[in-house]
Amino acid sequence: MANGLSGRVRSHRLGGPPRGRPWRAIVIVAVLVAGSLTVGVAFAVKHDCIGRDNAVVAASPDIASLLTELNAGWAKTKPAVDGVCVSVTVEARDSALMATELASPWDSVDNGPAPDVWVPASSVWARDAATSPVVTRMLPAQAPSLARSPSVIAMPRDLATALGSTTFDWPTIAAAHADPTWWTKRGRSVGRFTFAMTDPRISTAGLLTLMAVADANDDGKVDATERAAVVKLKQATQRYVADTSDILTQVARADATSTAAVLAYGSGFPALERDVIAYNQARPKEPLVAIYPPSGGYDADYPYLVLTDPPWGTKAGPVAGDAFLAYARGAAGRSLFLAHGYRDANGVGGTPVTATNGARPTFGYRPRAVLAPSAVAATLTTWTAITRTTNLLLVLDISGSMKDIVTGTTSRMDLAKAAAVAAVQKFDETSSVGLWVFSSGLDGSRDYKSLVPLGRLSDSMSDGHTRRQDMIAAIRKIVPTGDTGLYDTVAAAQHEVMAHYQRFATNLVVLLTDGRNDDPTGGLDLSHLRGRLAAAHAGKTNVPVVTIGFGADADFASLAAISHDSGTVTLSSQDGVDIDNVLLAGIFGALPGGA
Repeated sequence: MANGLSGRVRSHRLGGPPRGRPWRAIVIVAVLVAGSLTVGVAFAVKHDCIGRDNAVVAASPDIASLLTELNAGWAKTKPAVDGVCVSVTVEARDSALMATELASPWDSVDNGPAPDVWVPASSVWARDAATSPVVTRMLPAQAPSLARSPSVIAMPRDLATALGSTTFDWPTIAAAHADPTWWTKRGRSVGRFTFAMTDPRISTAGLLTLMAVADANDDGKVDATERAAVVKLKQATQRYVADTSDILTQVARADATSTAAVLAYGSGFPALERDVIAYNQARPKEPLVAIYPPSGGYDADYPYLVLTDPPWGTKAGPVAGDAFLAYARGAAGRSLFLAHGYRDANGVGGTPVTATNGARPTFGYRPRAVLAPSAVAATLTTWTAITRTTNLLLVLDISGSMKDIVTGTTSRMDLAKAAAVAAVQKFDETSSVGLWVFSSGLDGSRDYKSLVPLGRLSDSMSDGHTRRQDMIAAIRKIVPTGDTGLYDTVAAAQHEVMAHYQRFATNLVVLLTDGRNDDPTGGLDLSHLRGRLAAAHAGKTNVPVVTIGFGADADFASLAAISHDSGTVTLSSQDGVDIDNVLLAGIFGALPGGA
């Protein structure tokens, strides 16, 4: 454990080393109404009661410790509902990881106890998770906020002072960087305006900043023209860091040297207001100031989501979860959150929210439009495609069962091919990608066959076309045949990417299948495959294998084991209609590293 949190945990909290590889999924959302909803739960305080209902609350790590403290106080009141004792267990769970894990069959061995309540850092993470129809059905209609922290641009105080009355909004980041004399015009000799961006796939502040920049007209949608702002943000990014906590660690080291070192580090970076407050409470030489863009921003609003009929089943969740919510939203909860630099559901801050701590006690709070699910999905995919160097082998199941009809005359294979073509079209020209297919006996005794070898998409091939063009053409020609030689294919695909490993790239296998291993020629069994994957995971050049189960007949248990042992997670598309988004999540939602 690092900082008292499990290896699965990651957040935008202060302090602690970053985790190497988080995961996230791309979104389609049910509208979550976050804000000052009042949830009333009548529960009696009793010393004796019959039975017990316990709810597991999976909460963002930066607020989990406060919920644990509240839980201890709540337990002392001996709460009960209709004569039944109620309690909760608070688990610190990374918001980005949960967005992915809720969409897949829950693995209690790897992920811990299945949640009854989810408290992500922001409602945007919930919209992210709702890409999956499974998650959409679980999300409640109401999402009361436990606490709030506005997303801001953190800036050294000296530079913030130089802004004077200048209006600084989200588009200003790119505009300021484009003007090499921007700071000189404001009386500062610190060179060009530079921005340190955090990874929006894992950083709450980074995600909220990206979406505010992308949705320039604040209508909740992001069209092709607005996506150009994402490219401009990338061009203005001079430092790309995993999380706000990592930036604050680097700024603190610079501050230990001199004020000039802090100014040289950069002009600004994404943060939550609470991050700025907590940093300044340590009284650095050069404090930070929270800049509140006048067009508004998306908050870390910590929605309390009591999951509705999750697939793993629960009876205690709604009862115990609602009872704890009433306490957490009451006087004890409000007092605790305010004391730690958060605002309440109405945007009112406590005593730490002061100018001395870099915050603005009162400001013209302007909430932004509710994001459309497609806006979040497309924006995150665009960001990943333009910022990440990728070395990826795409492996598609072409066994006979892929002929099965999903809807109308459309087969699983038709949907998979369309999704694969769309994914290939999104890669950057410099990405290294290859295409394999598998069933059984495709290439002599081998169950797999290379259709397009791994290499840069911009490479010219022997037929005069680019690799990208050849991949798209090869995908469109695929015809289902044979059985499913899954295990041998996984081992060979991982070995292939390892043989072409790129040190500073995301090295990955993404495999889509609708079945289970039924190779008539024998080959590897699951236990031997898992041994190989675990050994590779323990090495210095591991290649994670993202598995995607397509359809209800996929062997999700084995796929989950394969992905887990290789250092990642499995995804699922049980009805097939969302396979395009799921495949994009598998390809563009991953970072290198271990689980």
